[in-house]
Amino acid sequence: MPPRDPLGPLMNLNVGHVPLVALQRLANRMRAAKIPVTALNEQSSVDPETGAVTRALALCHSCAGTCCTSLRVPITRTDARRLARHVGTTIRGLGLYPKQGSEEEQDDLAGYLTNGERPCRFFAAGCTVHVARPDVCRSFGLNACTKVGTFVPLQQVARRGKA
Repeated sequence: MPPRDPLGPLMNLNVGHVPLVALQRLANRMRAAKIPVTALNEQSSVDPETGAVTRALALCHSCAGTCCTSLRVPITRTDARRLARHVGTTIRGLGLYPKQGSEEEQDDLAGYLTNGERPCRFFAAGCTVHVARPDVCRSFGLNACTKVGTFVPLQQVARRGKA
């Protein structure tokens, strides 16, 4: 039996914020990368310390992490403490990129995990600090990926490298 088209399951995940065109683009990229529909299965976890619920798609494990390697990822002081505790270092030891001094920065901003083309040091074919990742990373989901076009399947990245 051939795999189902991913558009239907993608529409089920959509909460009405992503235009159909964006979902079709993502479905086409999944099809081209031969990512099965089972990649849309969801996994949930609860952080025992904070009670934060994390929902992740199996699809996330097939992503090259464009957001983790090219977007500016802000990290709050609370996030920085949690992450530093998780990796066994201090906030200073995280090697955060400094504040930019812009008006839209949060008051409790500790710095940035990534800055432009400088990637997050905790991303290597997936998030290596998933349970302690910052809140901005927790809230970045399928809707955000399709809106900003950051989802790039690992298979496509591998093919580009060979060309």
